[in-house]
Amino acid sequence: MKWNVSGRKYLRYRSAKGLARSGAAAVTVTAALMVLLCFALSIGGANTALGAETGAGTEVETGEQVIQYQDLRELLKAGNPGLKEKIDDYNNNVQTYQDMRDAVKWEQWDMESKAEDMKDSDASASSLYASNAAMLKSSARNMYKQIDKMTGEKSTRSLEKEADSLTMAAQALMNSYNQMAVNARAKAKTAEAALAACEAVKARYSIGSATLADVQAAEQRLTNARNAAASMEEQAAQLKADLLLLLGMEPGARVEIGAVPAPDLEAIAAIDVEADRNKALGNNSSVLSARHAKAVGTAAQNRREKQVNQAEGEAEADLNSLYQTVVEKRTAYEGAAASWESAQIIYNSLQNKQSAGMLTNTEYLEGEASYLEKQAAWESASMALRQAYENYRWEVLGVSEARQ
Repeated sequence: MKWNVSGRKYLRYRSAKGLARSGAAAVTVTAALMVLLCFALSIGGANTALGAETGAGTEVETGEQVIQYQDLRELLKAGNPGLKEKIDDYNNNVQTYQDMRDAVKWEQWDMESKAEDMKDSDASASSLYASNAAMLKSSARNMYKQIDKMTGEKSTRSLEKEADSLTMAAQALMNSYNQMAVNARAKAKTAEAALAACEAVKARYSIGSATLADVQAAEQRLTNARNAAASMEEQAAQLKADLLLLLGMEPGARVEIGAVPAPDLEAIAAIDVEADRNKALGNNSSVLSARHAKAVGTAAQNRREKQVNQAEGEAEADLNSLYQTVVEKRTAYEGAAASWESAQIIYNSLQNKQSAGMLTNTEYLEGEASYLEKQAAWESASMALRQAYENYRWEVLGVSEARQ
């Protein structure tokens, strides 16, 4: 990103101009630059360059914050300890130059003003001010070039790449958490239905219409259902803790994890593998490293060509594999969507029968559990397709390290 030079500090300095004019009539260059250096190094509280983008939901009271999928990148920039430290170091370096330039520009303008004021009354002093103003203007111009270089794409690329890798990891954790959470809820309903069925079998056993084997089988189904629900709840809790740690939060923080957005079916249908393959090769770090390796002599050049071909072949294989996964997940998504649509029709009929008193409590709970399992399967398939497309997209952008 480019550094956006703000004029607010200049206005602040200009407002103090009248006070400065009451000083000495002549200012030596050496003394001025010493003052400027001390001033620049003493200013604190940098206005962040990269950090200016990191305000997504970071100051919300505990228990009220919702972690949204689209905010993950900015939350990582604001909270991930390793990434935040690197961003702060970068911004502090930029701010030092920015503060120095601000101070130099103010001195330049002040001297230009004094040179103009003294043009008729003291030509010698006016010339001195004008000469020093020109020198400071040149210095400020050079500082601006340095700031522009520091905030250019090449300088920020490594930070953005790390943010990309962490974002992909956070997306995967959030996706897995939501899949586990929705399936845990479905399994909890299955356990509730299994409990009702077990109690019904025991009631029949007490009047001799069920065997001990029937009771034991019902108890085993109940145990299995409870274990499955507990396992998924535990897994979801661990995934949530891992995500919060990655975001720089306490694992037990009272925050809500938002939903994963639905997959972009239009974007998925519009995938152009051939075009993406060329982009992926141009962004793949292994391919770029092999292409730019120094090779002196025929033998070295032949080795480099072999390494380039190998790196490109591996990159193409990775992209093709990820695309195939997208195709498979879309097929699974379409199948789950069809099952979910049928389940909704069955569930509506189930509710009508329940309202009419045509079902036992066990029958209704079992039907509801079946409905929730179909819903969980569809939502899981939706999230799996979303993640498959994200993985493919990241590979095209050259963030393959994040999926390893």
